[in-house]
Amino acid sequence: MTIEDQQAGTIGKWSTGDIAWVLSILLIALTARLLHIESQPFWLDEALTYQRIHLGIDGLIADSFSNRHMPSYFLMLQLFSQFDSADAWLRIPSALFGAMSASMVFVIARRIGGRSAAIVAGLLMALSPLQVQYGQEARSYTLVTLLITVALWGLVRLAQNPVRASLGIRHPEFDWRGWVAYVFGTIGALDVLSDAAPWLIAANLSLFLIWRNLRLEQPHEQHAGFRRSWLLSVAIILVCCVPFYGAILAASDGQMLQKFDWVPPLSWRNLRVAAKSAYLMRIAAVVRFSVLPTAVPLLGLLVAVLGGIGLFRMRGRLEGRVLLLGFAALPLLLLAISLVKSMVLPRYILWSAAPFFILAGMGAAALPRRLVPVAATALLLLCAINLAPVYRIETKPRWDKAAATLAANVRPGDTVFTGDPNAPTMLAVLQPRDTSPIGNTALVTPRLDVALARWKQGGRVWAVNGRSALGQREELDAFKTRIAALGAPALEIPEGKEITILMFAAPKSGT
Repeated sequence: MTIEDQQAGTIGKWSTGDIAWVLSILLIALTARLLHIESQPFWLDEALTYQRIHLGIDGLIADSFSNRHMPSYFLMLQLFSQFDSADAWLRIPSALFGAMSASMVFVIARRIGGRSAAIVAGLLMALSPLQVQYGQEARSYTLVTLLITVALWGLVRLAQNPVRASLGIRHPEFDWRGWVAYVFGTIGALDVLSDAAPWLIAANLSLFLIWRNLRLEQPHEQHAGFRRSWLLSVAIILVCCVPFYGAILAASDGQMLQKFDWVPPLSWRNLRVAAKSAYLMRIAAVVRFSVLPTAVPLLGLLVAVLGGIGLFRMRGRLEGRVLLLGFAALPLLLLAISLVKSMVLPRYILWSAAPFFILAGMGAAALPRRLVPVAATALLLLCAINLAPVYRIETKPRWDKAAATLAANVRPGDTVFTGDPNAPTMLAVLQPRDTSPIGNTALVTPRLDVALARWKQGGRVWAVNGRSALGQREELDAFKTRIAALGAPALEIPEGKEITILMFAAPKSGT
């Protein structure tokens, strides 16, 4: 069956083979996310998650809104943490949501383009390095992605059969599954993270296109019925979401964009980094705006070509326009905002990879059926080889090692001076659980004047150079120059690629 023959609806009923494949995709995705899930330490965002879920409910909600976050994910994680507070345990929900997102991508691609498209799209989503990386973080990005894929499935249903979508709610043929999936998936995503807000724009542009198609081809009662359901969906979504966004605006004191000053400035290089990591299967360095060397250089080009072919094959179809808007609306909107305040980050465009991988699956479906098993096997191997470095290289600063070193060596009267203002948070969260808090033994401060004064009074100083998140990093030589008043360090201890600890002995009497 050609893609042109599929205009009227879905491609056949599911078979045992389809069920086996979607379960395989789920298993592959879950394995990729659970494998070495504990090997990378928390970085700043995860450390803040850890601190937030250990607040009381009122404190958690207030802290979430003041930091432009919805409290829903953190309330869920707070409940989940009652089972075990280990760092890896807090990441398991993200692994589950990420794996389910891959299976939803399979389901959507299967509905549009058949099993071949679904296998390729599902494998790309399952083994995308960026999707796996955020599937191993105690943050809400994979939950938002899952909810948007649910909403996208509903929107695709509506686009495939607009006539059913336009029937009255009480009509037995009304497509309630499509509307319910779209509405509740959208509400869920918006009420978890504001990164989902562009989805509402993309989805309503898609609904407009469906309505316009009905208006051109169907009687008045058809497009009028669709318009009523569309307006009802908008009303329900706004009622369920606007109060929470109002709370975020109230807590931000009108300074929403100013609080994103840490985002790297807009540049062609940074745009390429975001695109390569989100869509073209490259591994991102979490605290450096860069991609790491790839094990399979041509994989990104292959995915880009498949995406282009898929977009070409879907031209003229409402489902194709839905996928294009789902993919393109988010990065284009962030690009437009970035002309005023830079907002382009790989994790901010994470969910738009789902419709892109579906388009890539549609491109792969152009292969002759007899080549599909070979192509799927080759893709699985290439993606696995490409993903392997995620598990063995340092993508997050080793604040856990720095905290362990300090906990084992500081003594009363010492001062720990941190070049990064967020480092005290990292050291407090990542210190070994079986040791006394570093702050109980030594003073931890990001203020050099305080550290210098205590050193002059006869105390040792441990100076820690390293970054906890994105932002301008002070290089080690510049850091040493800034603290030159402390003299020459007695010890210099590297902790991974990003962190160096310098120990300055107490000054001799009379200095």
